[in-house]
Amino acid sequence: MAKKGNKYKGYEPGEVYDPTGISKYLGLGRPIDFGEKVNKVAMLTTIFICVAVTLWKTSSGMDSGEAVMFSMTSGLGFLLSYIIALELDPDRQLGGLIGGALTVLGYYFFGAGNITVMLWLLFILRMLNRSSGDRHRIGDNVIIIASAVWLGKEGFWVYPLLTGAAYILESQIKGGYFRSLYLAGISLAGLIIAEFSKESVVLTMDMIVLNCFAIILFLPEIRIAEYTQAKGDKNGKRLIPKRLQATMGFFCMLLVAAIFLHGNEAGKQLLPGTMAAIGCGLYLLVALMRHQVVFKKY
Repeated sequence: MAKKGNKYKGYEPGEVYDPTGISKYLGLGRPIDFGEKVNKVAMLTTIFICVAVTLWKTSSGMDSGEAVMFSMTSGLGFLLSYIIALELDPDRQLGGLIGGALTVLGYYFFGAGNITVMLWLLFILRMLNRSSGDRHRIGDNVIIIASAVWLGKEGFWVYPLLTGAAYILESQIKGGYFRSLYLAGISLAGLIIAEFSKESVVLTMDMIVLNCFAIILFLPEIRIAEYTQAKGDKNGKRLIPKRLQATMGFFCMLLVAAIFLHGNEAGKQLLPGTMAAIGCGLYLLVALMRHQVVFKKY
């Protein structure tokens, strides 16, 4: 009988330069390389949006305090959409700029939601795709589970449920961490204190159309992810295509589940992620038309 392989072996991050020792507790953190032009553009655009929106709102008669808060929300939405796009498609950064611009436009029409959801989503995506080159550590798990439980307490019970599902998925895909199953149990236990509303969910057709468009446009990314050339920040190893594809598939499922169960409010919370998916899909379409995608397996 052939010996069964160990899917957990061979995917450890190894020795990482970390003079602060923080990697022992936070494995999903990623540095922003200001040497890259696209990152510089994203940071400068964030600042420009904050200033421009503040001037626009104050000149239109809005209270200065409210104008600053709205501008900060718009700028942060742009930046988060850009960062999330880097997790959805780590090979093409320009899609994040498109997604960020669409997020600011979406905030104008739909309004902004709870920004905690974006923090939760960012850590979930990094846990699944391992773009940091390391697995999730105790600090990451505290942030993920605490965010999900808090959102569940606020009435959005789908997030503890999705967190549990993400941990289960992480434990089963290639290079998964076997203790993720225990963390899934802790996440699902958060449903005990979650608030379950009996009120009808408000879900408008424009929100349905927007997210259906995002998913349809984003689906080709799952196929192209097989040829990814992106590498983990800490270990320098190429990202595992199956993990990246699983991340993308989970993201699509997350959009459907959250919006179907919590309606427009969840749609506003996930707007930067939705726009990031549209931005990634649009830029991939352009790259395919211009024959800029390398179809090479490693």
